[in-house]
Amino acid sequence: MEKISGVLQTALGGVQSSLKRLDTAAQKIATAAVRRDEPTELVDPLVEALVAQRSLEASAAVIRRADDALGTLLDALA
Repeated sequence: MEKISGVLQTALGGVQSSLKRLDTAAQKIATAAVRRDEPTELVDPLVEALVAQRSLEASAAVIRRADDALGTLLDALA
């Protein structure tokens, strides 16, 4: 049970970290300077947003698996 709790805490930390990274990338995209005579450089914040999204998805998958394991454990004990 402690291992599942530790996994959930780690995954929750991953979710929080990913959300912060995604928010930072979104702010950079939203506040990027736009000029008619030169292109706006958005590659770095867009890549960062994609990395944060994948990290968020991975953390969510870990939470789902830990929830499934906990449910199975509780069903076995009942």
